[in-house]
Amino acid sequence: NPVSLYVNSFAARTNTCGELRAAHIGQKVTLCGWIQYQRQGLFLVLRDFQGLTQIIIPQDEAHSHVRKLLCNAPVESVVRVTGIVSSRPPGQENLKMPTGDIEVKVESAEVLNFCKKLPFEIKDFIKKSEALRMQYRYLDLRSSQLQYNLRLRSQVVMRMREYLCNHHGFVDVETPTLFKRTPGGAKEFLVPSREPGKFYSLPQSPQQFKQLLMIGGLDRYFQVARCYRDEGSRPDRQPEFTQIDIEMSFVDQAGIQRLIEGLLQYSWPEERGPITTPFPSMTYEEALADYGTDKPDTRFGMKIVDISDTLRRVDIGFVQNVLSYPHSTAKAICIPQGVVSDAFTCCVHL
Repeated sequence: NPVSLYVNSFAARTNTCGELRAAHIGQKVTLCGWIQYQRQGLFLVLRDFQGLTQIIIPQDEAHSHVRKLLCNAPVESVVRVTGIVSSRPPGQENLKMPTGDIEVKVESAEVLNFCKKLPFEIKDFIKKSEALRMQYRYLDLRSSQLQYNLRLRSQVVMRMREYLCNHHGFVDVETPTLFKRTPGGAKEFLVPSREPGKFYSLPQSPQQFKQLLMIGGLDRYFQVARCYRDEGSRPDRQPEFTQIDIEMSFVDQAGIQRLIEGLLQYSWPEERGPITTPFPSMTYEEALADYGTDKPDTRFGMKIVDISDTLRRVDIGFVQNVLSYPHSTAKAICIPQGVVSDAFTCCVHL
């Protein structure tokens, strides 16, 4: 299995805890991981980044030292075990586990690190406060969801690099992160230097550097860029963030749009389903007219509608007075299946 070969290369194991199947029965394997669960000194479940494997603790006197070692190891201790892959007894298969048809009968074991008392259980369904998760981030990172998020991000970034470099001739350039202050935009983080009174500034973006690269004739540049802005956190803005930074020579707006559409389509995870191009687009004027913002959420289809002609036929004094001014309009948002009331409110725009 090519996948098995590369995830186990250079490691002190033969297989991961998520790859053993019935085809491995009879093979001698070495696994490394964390003790997820232990039951009455009979077996334990070993976990690593790829999955779970049931480990049978030997009960014979010849392996008493192995039994004692594994039984005394607390949950979340790190162990390395070597044993023979066997089929589970009839009726004891676990269809919910990819490795549920097999188990490993241990011949030798080593505890690489004993676990101390944990501040919370390493289980996805256990609710933990955000402060506790941040304090023990190294434990929180063991959750399957965070493991999935990090690996998904890595895969997407790799696909983006493939698309830009291998398919469209972009050059990946690392630009400096210590620079001088640039006026305008957000506030910058300052880094003191060894010279008294002199500071470096962390870049808000690689804007100046990539323009220099274009002037220098590089033609196509990109970077997975770290950016820093000394301002309060918001849902769409953080003090430190990563962006795919791109610059091209001799290109127009339509070319940039096609590039980004192709980039996202190529790097999009297969398990999330395909995405179709071209993406729907609208002008700035259309966005303001239909949604009242240049960052509209188009999922709900709740556009702003001009109801001036309708209200001109309604005998409401202040409305008639406002609509009598030149260029005055009355606009509203229609909410399907909304609450119907005798009284209504509308927004009047002058």
